[in-house]
Amino acid sequence: MSPGDGGSLSTPGRTYINELGTDGYTALVKKVIASLADFKQLSTAEREDVASEAIIRAVSRAQFDPSDQPVAYIKTIARNLALKKLNKLNKPQTEVASVLMDHTDLDALAGTAADTGEAEQEQEMTDRVVDALRQVSPQQREVTRRQARDEKPSDIASALGISTQQVYTQSHRARTKVRASPQVSPFVREAYVRPSKGGE
Repeated sequence: MSPGDGGSLSTPGRTYINELGTDGYTALVKKVIASLADFKQLSTAEREDVASEAIIRAVSRAQFDPSDQPVAYIKTIARNLALKKLNKLNKPQTEVASVLMDHTDLDALAGTAADTGEAEQEQEMTDRVVDALRQVSPQQREVTRRQARDEKPSDIASALGISTQQVYTQSHRARTKVRASPQVSPFVREAYVRPSKGGE
């Protein structure tokens, strides 16, 4: 995309891009790419793609208002797109982490890392949960992995040769151990951390 491209731009978006001119558009792309600096897992090319897509999405929207901080608006869209891209890259780990943790558990994390980017916070929590998974039994890990793939409890039970009740029990034990682990417990509300009673 460049000034002069028609496409499906909104009228305000087309006017904004045309007024930027080639140099202004290039400068805008650079600003948006710079705003993605904390997404270190994305390559330079991926950040460029995200920046371009964010600009296209912003100026194509009917509600785009060039007089109301358009660069900040585009940067916000870019960060959301970058987060989605990161989540796709980390999907297997993120899915397992989501089975073991819920949004309530993560409330404390934002307060402990106010200066850290949202993507880094999410990645840090996922890394901590995945690291804590090493403390659970192989069966508990397998139950958790299968739950992350949205397998039904009855299917998991059949595949592992255990009862459906055991699937729930193993899942509960894995969740309890992960939440109580030293890596994760500081970020979990106290009411959600229960000491493990032992046993597998």
